Amino acid sequence: MCPGFSRVRREIEPRWVSEYVSNTYAQYKHAYRVPLGSIPEEITKIYGATKGRRVYRPSRPEVDAMIWTNKFLVLLEGKIFKIMDGIAKLPVYKSLVPVTPELEEWRGTPIRMELLCVQPLPWVQEAADRAGVNVIKWAPRWIQEIWQERDKYWTPEAVEKREERKKVLRSLGFD
Repeated sequence: MCPGFSRVRREIEPRWVSEYVSNTYAQYKHAYRVPLGSIPEEITKIYGATKGRRVYRPSRPEVDAMIWTNKFLVLLEGKIFKIMDGIAKLPVYKSLVPVTPELEEWRGTPIRMELLCVQPLPWVQEAADRAGVNVIKWAPRWIQEIWQERDKYWTPEAVEKREERKKVLRSLGFD
């Protein structure tokens, strides 16, 4: 078994979000997996502000991407399949921006919440509208192929292909 790895998985959403940001917001400052929320006072007292942020980072929620435009901050969450999670997370993330120490200089800047998805269903749009979330439909060909894989997941051919992949990974030392 390879040290430090227990399973191999595809990192789909980070690549998709990054590609979208590069195509849509390339001219603006942006960052990925931005931690949000305050740092407990006890942590800051023990470690100081800078190290305290690093120590506490695993406990903070992260938005997939943040974009600083001339008019507003964009909080971007990409969801291929679990779209409800994105709708639920974005308002929480928005509420954490004012108490996030790294974002102090942007306090008071209007915030735009964007949910990147492949195929928004009617209920998704309705729920997003009520939550103040802008739904962005953006699906390059490679994402569409992944989306279609879901429908074929339990076909005999797909099961056989997954088993073959697992066999190869096991031979390379992965579980």
